[in-house]
Amino acid sequence: MLPTLLRILMGASTLILCIACVNLANLLLVRGAGRRREFGVRLALGAGRKAMLRQSLAESLLLSVIGSVLGVVLAVALVHLAAARLPDSLPRLNEIGVRWSMLAIASGLAALTGLLCGLAPALGSMRADVLDALREGSQAAGQSRSQHRLRSILVSVEVALAMVLLVGSGLLLRSFQKMLETDPGFQPQNLLTASLSLPHAEYSQQAAIDSFYEQLLKRLAALPGVNVTGAATGLPTAGISSDRNFIPEGFAPRGGRRWASASNAFVMGDYFRAMRIPLLRGRYLSAADDRSDAPLVAVVSQSLAQRYWPDQDPVGRRFKMGGNPETARPSVTVVGVVGDIRQGALDQAIYPQMYEPVSQFARQFEPEVAKFIGPRDSFYIAVRSTGAPEALSPSVEKTVHQLDPLLAVSEVHTMSERIAVTEAPRRFNTAVLAAFAAIALLLALLGIYGVLAYAVTERTREIAIRMALGATREDVLRRTIGSALLLAAGGIAAGLAASIGLTHLMESMLYGVKPLDGVAITGAVAILLLCAALAGWLPARRAAGVDPMDALRSE
Repeated sequence: MLPTLLRILMGASTLILCIACVNLANLLLVRGAGRRREFGVRLALGAGRKAMLRQSLAESLLLSVIGSVLGVVLAVALVHLAAARLPDSLPRLNEIGVRWSMLAIASGLAALTGLLCGLAPALGSMRADVLDALREGSQAAGQSRSQHRLRSILVSVEVALAMVLLVGSGLLLRSFQKMLETDPGFQPQNLLTASLSLPHAEYSQQAAIDSFYEQLLKRLAALPGVNVTGAATGLPTAGISSDRNFIPEGFAPRGGRRWASASNAFVMGDYFRAMRIPLLRGRYLSAADDRSDAPLVAVVSQSLAQRYWPDQDPVGRRFKMGGNPETARPSVTVVGVVGDIRQGALDQAIYPQMYEPVSQFARQFEPEVAKFIGPRDSFYIAVRSTGAPEALSPSVEKTVHQLDPLLAVSEVHTMSERIAVTEAPRRFNTAVLAAFAAIALLLALLGIYGVLAYAVTERTREIAIRMALGATREDVLRRTIGSALLLAAGGIAAGLAASIGLTHLMESMLYGVKPLDGVAITGAVAILLLCAALAGWLPARRAAGVDPMDALRSE
């Protein structure tokens, strides 16, 4: 089954194609209406109807071919530009390129749509009546009104399709806004992070590993511009570092499951203060917890405490690691509760978290098991600065190399940069659908402008008579812009009904927003009405500028 995003993009592409087809059909209808007299003359001179049909279809096909060639050139340029500008976090970015087989299919589809769009005006030319086409009168006017209604309906369809895309992009934009407003649970500003992994051959004992990191954190804390430092086996927004089973005190098994689970991180130094994760109850972990004779302790997140010890003070409660309630493993005591953090992207659900001193890792297991457990040698370093954190990158690497010249420091990023990486997929989805919506809006505006501009041209004599009988320029202006708004209103109503039925397909892509979000829908309606008024303003200005005497004299 296709992923939701791919289905959304395919649907958006189809809507854009439909809007383009409607615009092309409108243009060809206008062109065919303007050639009614030409068709009548040619028929009167003996031209065959089938030959005229073939000529009309050939002209439509030629337009499609020219458009396809220009589209291929534009597609190749945009693909190369997009590959250079897209975020590095986008999966399989290096595989993005031009597939000529797909371009051939798209070109064939463009040619087919051109033929289909040109079919109506071509059949109209074939059915044209010689006498009606050659004389100006009520029948010709009636035919013109009929074609005007058809063109107006097509424009309303354009607006409806644009409305669907605008609502969809508005929902994603609102979701992205909600994501940016989400509290990550810590303060990413002025925070530099880096990853270190010690080689097992040189650092095979946990004591040697702990000693290295303790020295490193002390030296980093002494650097100019550094406020506080810490280290942990996992960082917020990097995903769940490890998922451990445990048995909370008083835990009642549910659904046959005899244990609970939570994300687990081992920390050292002033990690909580470096990340500025708020303390809600009890205390943070301290250096005293690293002593070999210190009791086993842990700090848990608020969501973990509320889930397993609701309406109780979690400080002082105990749990055992593992999934066996009868285990002989020692108990771990909760000494503090801290705020929840977002362990993945900001739009992902909060997961219960526990933090433990790294020096206590092996002591949580039975002696016969502990000797087979390897040391924890990979950590993320967190350095909180008083100024721009990126300026500390050279100093951090230099300090590491002073302790061990063979070590490599990797993933040196500010925490703001790490958060930006998690935001990239949603930002990309929003930008792509917004681009589709912008194209749809532009095409719809062109359609409204084209219909009104042609209507003004057809009704020049009528407008002149109205103005000669006392209508003011403001009346003409108001009437023409009102026609544009009326066209848009019909399309908006249909598009709103379609949006109600389709936006639920995007529900899995939304965050903090319902599919029928009032702000997104109201914004889409307002944009369409404003742009419709703008599209009608130029023809309205031309209509208001008609000189009655000149217009009537030219008839």
